[in-house]
Amino acid sequence: MDFDLAHPIRDKLIALINNSDTGYGGIIPELGQSFARYSAQHWGWNVDPEQFRLANDVGVAGIEVLRVVTAPGDAIVVNTPVYLNFQTWIAEADRTLLDVPLIDRGNGVWDLDFDGLEKAFASGATAYLLCNPHNPVGTVFCQEHLEIVAALAKKYNVVVISDEIHAPLNYTNTPFMPYLNVNDDARETGVCITSASKSWNLAGLKCAQIITDNSAMNLRLDALPKSVPWRASILGAWASVAAYDDGQPWLDAVMQQLRSNRDYLAEELPKFLPKAVYFKPESTYLAWIDLAAYNQEDPAEFLLEKARVALSPGKEFGPNAHNYIRLNFATSQDNLAQALKQMADVLE
Repeated sequence: MDFDLAHPIRDKLIALINNSDTGYGGIIPELGQSFARYSAQHWGWNVDPEQFRLANDVGVAGIEVLRVVTAPGDAIVVNTPVYLNFQTWIAEADRTLLDVPLIDRGNGVWDLDFDGLEKAFASGATAYLLCNPHNPVGTVFCQEHLEIVAALAKKYNVVVISDEIHAPLNYTNTPFMPYLNVNDDARETGVCITSASKSWNLAGLKCAQIITDNSAMNLRLDALPKSVPWRASILGAWASVAAYDDGQPWLDAVMQQLRSNRDYLAEELPKFLPKAVYFKPESTYLAWIDLAAYNQEDPAEFLLEKARVALSPGKEFGPNAHNYIRLNFATSQDNLAQALKQMADVLE
C-alpha cells in the first residue's frame, strides 16, 4: 500500500532499534494475547493464545501445515481464480492441486461450488486451501456457506486451511466470520493462517500466525518443526502486536481511503475503458477486472509493455482467467487516474 506506516507500529520499531533488540524472537506470548483481543473485539472470536503459533509468513505457514496434516502426493483443493501462490505452496509441499473453480454468478457474485467440493472431498482430497476473504475476486464468504464447507470437511475428514490474511479489510456491513468461529465442525476441521501484513502493510517484516481452536487439531500441529516460530522476525512480531493493539485508528482511516478508491474505480473505469467489466470487491484492495472485450492474449503483459502500467496477470490465478487483470488500488486517486488514462490510451 502507498500509505505511511501507522505511528504506533513505527514507534515500536524505532524503540526496538534504539534498544538494539534485533535478535531472534521465538515464542512471543504477547502476540497471541494481542491477536486474541483483536479477534474478540472485531469478529467475536475468542482465540486461545495457547493455540497460537508464529511463522515467518503465511506462505510458509501454509506449506508447513500441509506437510503435517497431509501426505506427499495428496490432493489439495483450491478454488480458482485464486491467489497464485496457493499453487506454489502445494507444489513445494509435494502435493497435488485439485481445482474446484468458483462459480461466477455475474454482477460480481462469486460462489463456492458445493457439489464440486463434495465430489473433490469424496474422491480422497485431504485438505482444502480456503481463501477468505478471497483473493482476487474480493468475496467474503458468509457463515451459511462456511457451515456447508465445515459439514463437508467433517464428513470426508478434510482439513480446511483458511487463509484469512485480508480479514480486517472488510467493506461489508456484516462482520467477517473466521472459519474457526463458525461452529464445532469448523473448529474440528480447521486451521487458520493469517498475518497483520496485508492490513497494516508489514509484509517485509516477516511474521504470520497459525491458529487452531480445537484440542485435537492443536495436538496435530505439535508435529510442526520446532524451528517454525524462530523463523519469524522479532521486528515483525512486535510490529504485529502494535498493529492489533493500537493500529485500528490508522486502519479505519486507510479503509475510508480504500473504500473511496474502490468507488472511484467503479465510477471512472467505464469512462476510460467502457468495455471493461469490474464489480466492487467486498474486501481487499484488489480490483479484479475483465478485459476480454479488448481481445488481448495477455492483457497485463500488453499493458505493461505499451502503457507502462504494472498489473497482475489473470492467467496466474487460474486456467480460465487469462482475460483478467488484478489492479492494486491501495494508492492515491491521482495515481489511479494516471493508470487508467495510460491504459485507455493503448486499449481504446
